[in-house]
Formats: sequence, C-alpha cells, structure tokens
Amino acid sequence: MNNFSPLTESNYKKVYEIEKQCFTSEAWSETLFFDEIGDKNKYYAVYSNDEGEVGFGSYVQIFDEGHILNIAVLPSHRQKGIGTEILENLIETGIKNGISAFTLEVRVSNVAAQKLYERMGFVNVGARKKYYPDKEDAYIYWLYL
Repeated sequence: MNNFSPLTESNYKKVYEIEKQCFTSEAWSETLFFDEIGDKNKYYAVYSNDEGEVGFGSYVQIFDEGHILNIAVLPSHRQKGIGTEILENLIETGIKNGISAFTLEVRVSNVAAQKLYERMGFVNVGARKKYYPDKEDAYIYWLYL
C-alpha cells in the first residue's frame, strides 16, 4: 500500500515526528503543523505505506507559483524512490491547481536532494547566503512547467 493523504488532525503529529527526525535542528513545531490543516493556500502530500506515514511534502501557492516548503522521508525509508513520488505528487497537484512554476531552496550540502530536483527538471539559478539558522547557504531552484 502506497498512497497520499492530506494533512489532517489524525496525521499531523506523525508528520511532526517525521519533521523532527529529518530536520533535527530546525524542525517546525507541532503547533505549526496543526495550524496548517485546512489552509487553502498550502498543499500537503503525506505518504504512507504498510508501515504508516513515512514521508511528506508541501508547497504554498502564491498566484500561479508554487514554493515547495519541504520534502521529508524517514531515514529508514530513503533511497527507495519515496522522495521522487512525493515530488511528482506535488508537481502534478500543482499543475491541476494552476501552478506554472515551482521554486525551492536547498542546502548547498544536500547533494542527494539537489540530484532529485535536477532529475525532475529543476534548475539551480543562484544562492541565498547564510539562509539557514546555522548560516549555511542555500541554492535556489526553479522549475518552469
């Protein structure tokens, strides 16, 4: 069983647990995830398999652009194509919602994520200096649909 569901009151705590495992020093709060439920400008794709929720992705839509906020897969489930499936779901849903371009930031040290984005057609267009709380730079990627 592999499927996607929206962020809900029944899964937001698990999404928060995934967030904490994937982004330990800068994880969003449980309250933030709860407050995101039902936000019409945001889309969450919570990925589940036979073991339950193991990943998620999200974007915020601003007019016809989507800003991917995060993609997270539990460390024990990485390198299985789940991140690709999540990103494909975000893009497909965005197209249905009228998005013509996506953007995102990614740590310069996160080569695995950069490879995923580039495989999906994203292009590195620049950098944001000291973007993250620990002062690491971020690359800026765009995908024009």
